Amino acid sequence: MRPFCYFNSMEETLQRQQYELAFHLLPSFEEKDLEGKRKEIEDLISEKGGVISRISEIKKIKLAYPIKREKFSNFGYLEFFAPKNTVEDMNKSLLLNENLLRHLIIKREEGRAAKPVKPFKPRIEKPKEIPMMPKMEEKETEELDKKIEEILEKL
Repeated sequence: MRPFCYFNSMEETLQRQQYELAFHLLPSFEEKDLEGKRKEIEDLISEKGGVISRISEIKKIKLAYPIKREKFSNFGYLEFFAPKNTVEDMNKSLLLNENLLRHLIIKREEGRAAKPVKPFKPRIEKPKEIPMMPKMEEKETEELDKKIEEILEKL
C-alpha cells in the first residue's frame, strides 16, 4: 500500500469526505496492463476533485459467484477524499467503464476505526462420562469362567 497523502490546509480536509472504492477488473488483463487500468481510475478521481490517500495492490482472486460470467477478477482498493457532491458523478463514470466488472464506493464515517477481528474459538464440549461397570470380585469371575467352560464342553 502507498502511504497517505496530506492536504495543504485544515479547511481543505473539512470540505471533503473520505470514501473507499473497491473494484473488480476483468481477469483477462495481464499484470502490466493492470497498472494502466488503475491509473485510469485514479485519474477519474483526480478529475472530479478527489485526492487519493491509500492504494492497495491489485490481486487476482477467485470470485464466490460469477459476475458477468467471469469466475475470477483482479481486485483493487482505494481510499480517497473528495467533495461531497462529486461522488455521484464518479459512480456514473465508473459504471460506463467497460474494464470494470463491479465497483462500490462507500463513505467512511469520521472517528470510526475498523474493529479488529476476534479470532474464532470453537466451542469444545466435554465428552460425556461413560458409566463404569462395577468391579467383580475374584470369586465371582472364577465362577463365571467355570460356567462358560461347562457350556463350551457341552457343545
